[in-house]
Amino acid sequence: MLLSLVAVALSWALFGLTFGRYRRRPSLHNALYSLGLLLFALAVSAELLAKLLGAWNPFLYRLWYLAGAMHGVTFLGLGSLALLNPRAARGLLWTLSPFILYGLYLVLAAPLDFSQLPGPYAPSGKAFPEPSFTSPRLWTIPFNLLGTVLMAGVALYTTLLFWRQNPLRAQGTALIFLAALVLASTSTLNRFGVVGLEEAGRAFGVALLYLGVVLADRSVQYASGRA
Repeated sequence: MLLSLVAVALSWALFGLTFGRYRRRPSLHNALYSLGLLLFALAVSAELLAKLLGAWNPFLYRLWYLAGAMHGVTFLGLGSLALLNPRAARGLLWTLSPFILYGLYLVLAAPLDFSQLPGPYAPSGKAFPEPSFTSPRLWTIPFNLLGTVLMAGVALYTTLLFWRQNPLRAQGTALIFLAALVLASTSTLNRFGVVGLEEAGRAFGVALLYLGVVLADRSVQYASGRA
């Protein structure tokens, strides 16, 4: 429970930080980061509420699955791409839009069977039908893979690029890279049925992400026309 509270507090703090930066310096990458972090904060909050209630209910479970399991890193990855190439990020966002809407439909429409979960509030997708084109459990794989590759790839590239020119920024993006790996590992373990590390992995991943964004934000002056 303590780890869940830490993850929730850090998630909302990071969303507030990023949204505040978007309001001061409107840009595509800040907008996408804000949306991604809002979804992540909603997901971990839904998990905490399920624990407090003692079990999932349909609303909290569908919210957690859509915001966390399916799109936990999708928009964070698009935000990272927008830092390097806003035009490419816009094009990819438009390309993904039909699939995002289809995933939303599946999460809202697919039947639930909570008896398939390993525990009453376990963060597992097994309450949905087995993975197929008509089950949301299949669509979490490409979304998470794409978001993780974009998020980690851009962070690693930026770290190597600025390691000597701007060490503080490089340290921040290195932490973001590690956060992407931790969050991806947690999701992968969860997909294979290892749910005991979910809270610890997310709390640690969010902490790394928070520190990384703070360090990078202190070291970079964004040009008004960057994105």
